[in-house]
Amino acid sequence: MGVIVNGQTYSLQPSKDISVLHSGIAPSGAYSYVKLNQDNVIVEMESFQRQPDQDLETTPNEFYNRTWNTMNMTDLPTLLQPLPSVHRVNSSLHAKNQIPTIYLSGNQSQIELMHSNTTLDTKVTMNMHFIETEKTTSVEDVEVKLAGRSSKWLDKLSYGIKIKKGDNLYGYRRLKLRALRSDPSYVREILCYDMMKSMGLPVSGASYARVIMNDQPLGLFLMIEAYKNDWYKNEFGDGEKLEHGRGITYQGAGMLSDLSYYGDNNVSAYDGPYKIEEDADKKHSDDGETSDFQKLMNFTQFLSGAPTTSNDAATIWNEYIDMDSVIRSFVIEIVGGLSDGYIANANNFFLYDNLAERRFTYLAADFDTTLGNTFVKLEDMWSGNYSQYPGFSMRPLAQKMIQVPEFKAQFEQLLLNTTQRLIDPEFINPRIDDLVKMIRQDVEWDIGLPKMNPNATIDTETAEYFKDPKDLPPPMDWDTIKDIQKRSHVDFDIAVNGPTHSISLPGVKEWFANQSKAIQDYFVQQPPLYS
Repeated sequence: MGVIVNGQTYSLQPSKDISVLHSGIAPSGAYSYVKLNQDNVIVEMESFQRQPDQDLETTPNEFYNRTWNTMNMTDLPTLLQPLPSVHRVNSSLHAKNQIPTIYLSGNQSQIELMHSNTTLDTKVTMNMHFIETEKTTSVEDVEVKLAGRSSKWLDKLSYGIKIKKGDNLYGYRRLKLRALRSDPSYVREILCYDMMKSMGLPVSGASYARVIMNDQPLGLFLMIEAYKNDWYKNEFGDGEKLEHGRGITYQGAGMLSDLSYYGDNNVSAYDGPYKIEEDADKKHSDDGETSDFQKLMNFTQFLSGAPTTSNDAATIWNEYIDMDSVIRSFVIEIVGGLSDGYIANANNFFLYDNLAERRFTYLAADFDTTLGNTFVKLEDMWSGNYSQYPGFSMRPLAQKMIQVPEFKAQFEQLLLNTTQRLIDPEFINPRIDDLVKMIRQDVEWDIGLPKMNPNATIDTETAEYFKDPKDLPPPMDWDTIKDIQKRSHVDFDIAVNGPTHSISLPGVKEWFANQSKAIQDYFVQQPPLYS
């Protein structure tokens, strides 16, 4: 690598520990970076000139062929203050105005083994370097493995990072690098995290990162936090050990995990449809329960016969679960079209036993199939009538909740308010436009990179799961599934703006415009209840 200043080329030297990071000395002036061969002859150069900051003696860390370093970004409006249980640590992990680079270095043979058979749970020890514009943070001996379930079938893979005890990156030890492979807009997931945050819900932070592994560029990823031990401290305890300890967290694993009650003394039936995402800490791992799934069974038993019309119904419900966390999350599931969430697929949700409140807190996760990227009928999601939203009438928690007048009123008012003040194009489009501007050059870079699982196709995920209409549990839709399987590459701008003319993937702005109008039109005809 080198830099051209006033027509003169100055070579740059790679860092000892970070081979992709180069530095050197050159006089001040407009400059461009170049690639050099072994004879220091230019073989490639940037097509633009960079202007130095006259107040600085050194340039920031810059990424080759990217025309910008930092950018002012528009945030979504805040609709609700955080739930009383949320005390999120002020971490610098997710910078709003830049895209850092994550450089991972390790044994190449182990990396190739991890990529050659994605069904194996191969774990590779690597060194991680988090390169931001103004600083580089290095963490040694992190564990890297492939992440996700069906995402391991895709050609661009996702990764999980586990930092050893005693170390962390801005307070976090467990991170996920989401490949964004099923979303040609690259913005659906981060917008859902934005909306969850706007609603004051406990949720991971989210930001973009470029990832390079042993000098092999992997592409643009979304970096999020895993719901593991350190996340609970950072989300509910301002980064400190939770005063009342950490309870167990149950994960809805999909299709069968709809919170139905399986009957007395049938606690073992919950092991399978549900997973234990995080055990209770040692202090509370033996609290007299006869089974790890006992608390989950107790909750489903309550739900099966929960009061709906008594004056104290809402109070009784809130003794078992924070209904604000449920109602706010369900609103986002509908306005955000979470086609693989609890309502549509009994999937991608967690029940956290919040010991500080002695009740469950509802957590939503995994937002790749959202904003119209769907397995269920788009026209039903866009009906405007939330009771017709695919799966709403099938799920015990949603079905029983809406029978409680206080909850129905709260839900309807919040759904309308969110539609008017959050997902209306007036409020959501400026955020989308800034995200698109920020990632555009990196998306072009990402699309052109070789993939680590080249034998896979982007359609493998749905093709493997569903081969016949009889395989589909309701409310999944066969025509929509087939549209996913035959869907060819969708242009970045069309994926953002639409129209895509696809029943399984509208443009992101197309989604919000239609969903916002449909819900507001519905409430004109059926005004929301008021408590």
